[in-house]
Amino acid sequence: MKKGFIKLVACALAGMFLLGGCDVLPKGTDGPYEVPLTITADFTKKEGKGGNWVTYGDSKIQLKDGKALVTDRKASNDGIAIPCPDYRGNTINASATVSSANDSVTISMRYDIYGNVSYVNIAGGATTESGETTISGNVDIPANAQNALIYIEASDVRDITVSAFSVSVVGDFNDLSGTPVEELADPTKTASLSAAYADYFKFGVATPTTVYTNSNDSFKKLVLAQFNSVTPENELKPENVLDAATTKADPEKYNECPAVHFDAAKPILDFCKENGIQMRGHTLVWYSQTPSWLFYENYDVNGQLASRDLMLKRMENYIDAVMNWCEENYPGVIYAWDVVNEAAADDGGMRDCYWKQTIGDDYVEKAFEFARKHGPSGVQLFYNDYNEYQTSKQEDILKMLKPIAEAGNIDGMGMQSHISSGLNVDNYIAAAKRYADELGVVIHITELDVTAPKSLNSMYDQGVYMKKLFEAIIQADKDGVPIECVTVWGLTDDMSWKSATKPLLFYGNLSPKPAYEGVMCAVNGGDVAKPADYVEPVTDTTPFVEDYEDQKFIGGPRYSSVQKIVEGGYESKYCLENTEGYAEYDGYSIDVTQYAGHVIHISFAIKSKAPSCKCTADIDGVWPNIAEVQTGTDEWVLGEGDFEIEEGTASLTIYFESTDMSPFYLDNVEIKAMN
Repeated sequence: MKKGFIKLVACALAGMFLLGGCDVLPKGTDGPYEVPLTITADFTKKEGKGGNWVTYGDSKIQLKDGKALVTDRKASNDGIAIPCPDYRGNTINASATVSSANDSVTISMRYDIYGNVSYVNIAGGATTESGETTISGNVDIPANAQNALIYIEASDVRDITVSAFSVSVVGDFNDLSGTPVEELADPTKTASLSAAYADYFKFGVATPTTVYTNSNDSFKKLVLAQFNSVTPENELKPENVLDAATTKADPEKYNECPAVHFDAAKPILDFCKENGIQMRGHTLVWYSQTPSWLFYENYDVNGQLASRDLMLKRMENYIDAVMNWCEENYPGVIYAWDVVNEAAADDGGMRDCYWKQTIGDDYVEKAFEFARKHGPSGVQLFYNDYNEYQTSKQEDILKMLKPIAEAGNIDGMGMQSHISSGLNVDNYIAAAKRYADELGVVIHITELDVTAPKSLNSMYDQGVYMKKLFEAIIQADKDGVPIECVTVWGLTDDMSWKSATKPLLFYGNLSPKPAYEGVMCAVNGGDVAKPADYVEPVTDTTPFVEDYEDQKFIGGPRYSSVQKIVEGGYESKYCLENTEGYAEYDGYSIDVTQYAGHVIHISFAIKSKAPSCKCTADIDGVWPNIAEVQTGTDEWVLGEGDFEIEEGTASLTIYFESTDMSPFYLDNVEIKAMN
């Protein structure tokens, strides 16, 4: 998944600015210091002159009329940032008002963690060049994080105009300024995952390059102790391999063959070569983290898109250059390549992207044709995607890949597996078997992370689910499903792109989690140990009622949605407004775990300009609709439906969504047990 390799313009992240307009002195100087609870970018002041903002990555910032224009962005993650180094261990809200010709704009977070660098998306949404969009979201900053900053990036390298940008502490401020980070656990004291699973499949991990350049070698030791396959998180993605400066300096010379370099990937490749660890190459052709200039004549985004013939030549030459440079310089290290990543659209068919626009619907076939033609002998070629276990998406992926399989140009299906403990294990295994059977390929689980449930015993419940999941994977392997590798997407929770959801096997201090224990119990037997503070779940059938007249709401955002109380309620003054997000399923979410073992009845009033709105149970791979109502006018519509929650469910939420991302308004929500 996403986060690009950062070329952060050097700046002092702590103590450099007077933050949030507080007339106190920065830390490290004489005088009192008080951490402000809000930091607001002041675009009337230049960088380093008290404006509370810094240039992020390789871009330029122009200030005009109280706004910041971010131009000359060389990569999609180049932008503008607010440093907030004193906010570690807190929940923060980040908000920005932007306009841009990019399809979407995202607020993200970067921080250092024991010498490594991690990135987390906070919030985002579609935007237009002519109209301003406000994006807002909350995120937890790990207690062990250093030098945290919040930055604005976009889906492409076009300009971004920022008229407002702020970061605020949510709730009570937790001041950790005098608290050292945790000591790291000894990574050599934990039994090896790769050794335990040696009879079944490789056990891999995705890591950033900082793990191998880090003066703290504990993270390298953890990799060596636990894993026998490595995937670079970002360093072999096109954005980090394409040499923009060289290519664009002489577009005629590089017209058919863009220049490449491997500065970002070399530390990981060196580590794998020196330690005899094999690598999955990720990824050659992808719609994201591939700069738009690659697709234009003369590499000029202000010109015309390149022709099909030219883009086929560029694609072939790029694939040839990357695969063979790696093989010539690191022979035998890369045993598999994700040739194409995420070509299937979430709403059906093929994803619209520059590759499709310039080459056509057969760009995936051509990529695999070129990879087979130029790839080193014995290197496996994979297609890789997320939500790959969904029935509808399976159909699209299989339709796209069958001609490639018939041509003998694909060896494997990469199931990313960014999942939650709500995913039905049987359905997941059935998807893996179907890909193997219908395409005649092997299976790699390539980016596994499992969102911890928001339950009373979150870490324990996650561990129990991991045992169940890996028992099923082991059994599938025994039954002949050719699962050859399982890779977790990150070393520790604090290093994860989904750090707030605690999705991995090790805590931030490198100690093993119950999730790790569950994985080991699956292969060795036994059960995940209940913690000393285990809380017995208690069913509470008290009805849930929200009418928003107290201007409060108990639920919260699903993904990047934003909720607020506004006037204009159904039968009274106030209602809940849901806006923003990347997709229709970014809506308003309510926890209904307390009703486990009961049938619940849900009733509500809703209005939206979307053709319809839904209430859906948040169950991975299924997402059953509880109620759907026809909207599309400014009139309130009533909806209701029933849903049975299985006994023993550790965590379940429902959510409201509109079918086309239009804002919706919700009122008079009632949830009650029927039995």
